[in-house]
Amino acid sequence: MRASRALRPFRFIGLNSIYIMWFILYFTIAWVVLGVDLYGFILAAIIYGTSVSVALSPFGEVLLRILENCREPATEEETSYLLPIFEEVFEDAKEIDPNLNDGIKIYIKDTMFLDSYALGRKTIVVTKGAIATFAEDELKGMIARELGNMSYGHTKAKLLTRIGNFFFTAIVWLLKMLLNVLLFINNAVRIRGIKGIIITILIHAVRFIFNANVFIFITISEIILSINSRANESQADAFAYDMGYGRELISALYLLQKISITGEASLLERAKAAHFHIAFRIRDLEALENQELED
Repeated sequence: MRASRALRPFRFIGLNSIYIMWFILYFTIAWVVLGVDLYGFILAAIIYGTSVSVALSPFGEVLLRILENCREPATEEETSYLLPIFEEVFEDAKEIDPNLNDGIKIYIKDTMFLDSYALGRKTIVVTKGAIATFAEDELKGMIARELGNMSYGHTKAKLLTRIGNFFFTAIVWLLKMLLNVLLFINNAVRIRGIKGIIITILIHAVRFIFNANVFIFITISEIILSINSRANESQADAFAYDMGYGRELISALYLLQKISITGEASLLERAKAAHFHIAFRIRDLEALENQELED
């Protein structure tokens, strides 16, 4: 049984706590930069509040689809094949989670990469490559897991982090510009003697420390957020299994595993990966199957 509508905000925070905490951290950084006082807090709250409201609005949803370059099924072949598949899976998902947004629709991205993903609050995207390659049942399994992402609120949590990251990037860019301007002024003025040398060394030292700290912060954030992302992936896969599309999703993942070309990743790359290795996802789904057979 899924959580009632009244409990969904608590469920959303609990399942996406790392994303929420990181969004709060981004907000705090903006507050510090704008001024650690009531005025700075209000200004940061207005900026972030407006951004979140726009992102979660119908306009924001349309903008996300434009940025992702995805479109509604248009041709008769697309609508007659894809829409019935989506409608069938969506009805099954509603039985598991009646609180799913009724406005969720499926869209197509014109690329031959094999991919599907959920976006915003009402958008599920499948690529032309996925439509052309996966069998109908396999495509159902992929769509089912994306509805799982919708059910758990993963897409909204990632959207919050994306907004926070955007403003953090803007702040970093402005501070880097400030340091570059100071360096330019220092070079233009060319203060002579030991005083000029000390000023130049200080500017370069501050810039080096700033860049090093930004690199460390971004690396740590990618690792931490990837942990939440991988947990989300497991939840979405399990949701598809609960819907009755476990075998279909396993079949799709086996196909992805066969055609995927992956080199040997470094330890850091594996730590920052947003997805589990496909073999591990298959293993977990097959474990659910075996457990059900034993019960």
